[in-house]
Amino acid sequence: MSRFIMTAKERLQRGLRIGQMLVHNTGLQRMAAKTPTTPPPPKFVKATQPPPKSSKPPQCPGGEKKRKPGTFASGGQHAVFSDCPKPEGDFIKAWSAKNGRYNLILISGALAAGGTLGYALSSGILCLNWTIPEYPYTEDEMEDFEIEEERRREEKEAREERHQDAVEARELGVRRRRAKVAMEREVDLMQRDMDGGITDAELDELQRLAAEREAFELWEKDELKRLDEQEKERDKIRKEKAKVRAERNKERDRKRKETEAQLEKEEAEREKAREKARKEREKAEKEKQKEKEKAEKEAEKARKAAGN
Repeated sequence: MSRFIMTAKERLQRGLRIGQMLVHNTGLQRMAAKTPTTPPPPKFVKATQPPPKSSKPPQCPGGEKKRKPGTFASGGQHAVFSDCPKPEGDFIKAWSAKNGRYNLILISGALAAGGTLGYALSSGILCLNWTIPEYPYTEDEMEDFEIEEERRREEKEAREERHQDAVEARELGVRRRRAKVAMEREVDLMQRDMDGGITDAELDELQRLAAEREAFELWEKDELKRLDEQEKERDKIRKEKAKVRAERNKERDRKRKETEAQLEKEEAEREKAREKARKEREKAEKEKQKEKEKAEKEAEKARKAAGN
């Protein structure tokens, strides 16, 4: 019983102390709310100047810090998300600055290349061999070039003539086949007309076929005549070309013979000069040998005279 009384007394005292503390704190708060407080004076903050603009493109953070070998910007030995590049600054401005510099390099390189090529072509340092140079080709070689060019031109003309002949022959064959079919139809209509008669439409067709046959016969006659004249003209042109070619070959043979004769004459003169030089050399050697023998005889005579 006494234990319960002591416990109740302690709880009562503790409750009184807590109540006094609450009353004291509440009174202080009310007094603080009633008394007006003056606001602190405003602080003047200096305006910060904007950072200076740099012409360099934005860089990733942490690029300027020196780190130990084998470590990342975050300080660890393994990469984390903080080590990834982060966008910084205006992308359009940085891209425009880089692109302007690249365009300037491209334009300057193109102008330098064009100027170098133009100077090389104008000064003659670079030759593109657009034309056949005069040197070191001789007249005979130039004539060979002309003959080769003429041969190629004749081959081209011959190919064109063969193509034209093939086209004309094909057209003539087609029209002849059509005329043959029309002739068979005309014969059939004429036979039917003689046997039992034909209608007005078939009569008109028969008259049309007869007119077309007559027109084809006239055209075929003119076409064959034209082809014969064309062949004669081609033969005439071929004969003229063959005549010109023969004259040219004859002239070339004459020039070649003259050149060969001139070369033989020059070779004979050179051989004659070599023979003359050889004889003079042999004569000089003989004279030298005689002088040597004479000197030996005189030396022998002098030696004998000295011995006596």
